Amino acid sequence: MLFRVLGPIQVSDAGGAAVPIGARKVRMVLAVLLAGAGERVAASRLIDVLWEGEPPRSATANLHTYVWELRRRLPVTRLGRPRIERDREGYRLTVGCGEFDAWVFGERTTQGRRELAEGRLAQGARSLAGALELWRGAPYEDVAAAAPLEVARLLELRRLVQEDLMDARLHLGEHREVVDELRVLTTAEPLRERPWAQLMLALYRCGRRAEALYAYQEVYRLLDAELGIQPGNAIRELHRRILADDTSLGGGPPVFGHPARPRQTA
Repeated sequence: MLFRVLGPIQVSDAGGAAVPIGARKVRMVLAVLLAGAGERVAASRLIDVLWEGEPPRSATANLHTYVWELRRRLPVTRLGRPRIERDREGYRLTVGCGEFDAWVFGERTTQGRRELAEGRLAQGARSLAGALELWRGAPYEDVAAAAPLEVARLLELRRLVQEDLMDARLHLGEHREVVDELRVLTTAEPLRERPWAQLMLALYRCGRRAEALYAYQEVYRLLDAELGIQPGNAIRELHRRILADDTSLGGGPPVFGHPARPRQTA
């Protein structure tokens, strides 16, 4: 891959060698173009990102310099053309198939979910795990302010992929292996009910019923204190079944399952 944004922005050439991008504003231009990869981005949009508030009189000339610097540094396309094109509507960055980690993440996610929906759980879990392996940190980590909506979209997709993967692994009987990972997820996103329900189910299947019930009390208190609401119906029903020591919870698919989505509180 030539362009990586699932962490600090990185660019490499066709041989895999790192391409230095340079000053922060040049990196911000690249971030905006990558967030809209394949689409034209208006010069006015780039100027707004580069200079919050009132841009300097030299903004347009400075932008041309930054784009020229990027065009000079970026590897050419597979057809030998410059990566950045300019017309009256703005600038467009050309990105090919397999050259952008955010796109590859989406493709692996789609493949994994399709495999889960078809009942190929092991393959689906591997595909989702492969998608998550592309992440090196927060998206656009060093220039996140340049693409806030894309950062938010990618972070939410990552959370959902993590939760889908936990469902698949629970379905595959890996409840002992996922307990610690689910504790990390519930700590990182304490207001999302789905990881709490997955943790409760994993603990119950490990024979740790008291801990599963305590996890419910934790999420109940958090939602009440932070949002003034009670947990949703699905997790309350799971709590009821664990209280009743419903042995049918010991196997089969997780409570929320795939592809259904629980009520999200975050």
